[in-house]
Amino acid sequence: MGVNWSVSLTTHWMILIIHKMMIMKRKYLIFPVIVIGLLALVVINYSLSYSRRIGNTHFYLVETMALSEKNESLAGLYYRFDSTTGYVGEMTPGFPLIILWNDKYLISKNYDGNHPIIIKYVVINLDSINTDYYKEPKGIHTFTKRNDYLNYLQEIHLSESNMNQTDNHIGWWYY
Repeated sequence: MGVNWSVSLTTHWMILIIHKMMIMKRKYLIFPVIVIGLLALVVINYSLSYSRRIGNTHFYLVETMALSEKNESLAGLYYRFDSTTGYVGEMTPGFPLIILWNDKYLISKNYDGNHPIIIKYVVINLDSINTDYYKEPKGIHTFTKRNDYLNYLQEIHLSESNMNQTDNHIGWWYY
């Protein structure tokens, strides 16, 4: 009996084609694995971050060393990042509970870190903030009384309802 070479060659070619396809699948599988790995690193970095930028302003919420009575970290408000000293900013009394902002102003309603009662209202004119660490910041107005704060908002023609708003949580996992 003779060997049917056409079947044998066809089978051989099919095996070679399947083998090449498997090698190509491995090559193309590496790319999605690398992309998924990089995305996972970005998500992990973001979730472990201790700061969050407030909108498109130069202000950041940064986790401080202060702790609340519930042993939770409290965030502070800072206006620039310096690679040598870390975050730099205005030392306002209390900790931001509610933050409002637009293109011209940022408002921080501060509390003591334990009880959600506003103790200070801080209105910051974004155009007048000095990024020089050694100069005294200007354009920052602090109020203890709500009426004084509301009167100042009327004086500068600013309405809270026309501003973006966020709370004091840094990580996305709180939402």
